[in-house]
Amino acid sequence: MSAQATSTALSGESEVGGRAGQTRRKLLDAGTFLFSQHGYEATSTRQIETYAGVQRNLMSYHFGSKEEFWKACVSRLFEHMVSALRPAMVQSRDIEPVERIRFLIRQFIRASAANPEIGRVMFDEGRCNDWRLEWIVEHYVRDFFGTVTELFEEGRRHHVIPDLSPIQFYYLLVGSASMFSMAPECRLLSGRDPNEDAMVNAQADAIAALLTSACASAS
Repeated sequence: MSAQATSTALSGESEVGGRAGQTRRKLLDAGTFLFSQHGYEATSTRQIETYAGVQRNLMSYHFGSKEEFWKACVSRLFEHMVSALRPAMVQSRDIEPVERIRFLIRQFIRASAANPEIGRVMFDEGRCNDWRLEWIVEHYVRDFFGTVTELFEEGRRHHVIPDLSPIQFYYLLVGSASMFSMAPECRLLSGRDPNEDAMVNAQADAIAALLTSACASAS
């Protein structure tokens, strides 16, 4: 099975339309929201079905188990993130290296703002060494870390990235998106919605500047 077909099967985004397709989408929307807000253990099957507005037992009918349903929700989240970043990766091929790195950092911040549930899920799951974390890392995070590491190594070759290790660079980058996954706190502290275009763009520019600060002294 191809990677795309595997992702489609996991996320439940099948080609089946009509009522069955609507039910699956409602369940996935509800599950994504509830898992990102309350975590896996605190979210019950019944809560998901009630929030989705569907009959009881339809989650198990469409997805089998809560475990498989959670995988489908998380797969859908990461695929949305990948879809948001893929055009930027293609567009950046012809940009000179220093600006390319800054461009991709900015695009990651913007994609994170559009998909804040990923940060919430990872904050919850990243603290627990269990099957869910292992599954996320093996299916999505390890590959993303590899991509970020390649970007880091390219930046070091061009004297753009400060004296950091790849793991430091990675967590500085992903941690910079916490203002979107922790939007309620950000609103209380700043009095502004972090999802405002001006706030998103300002954060994107700030992180790109911070993570490429070595460039100014390398010329």
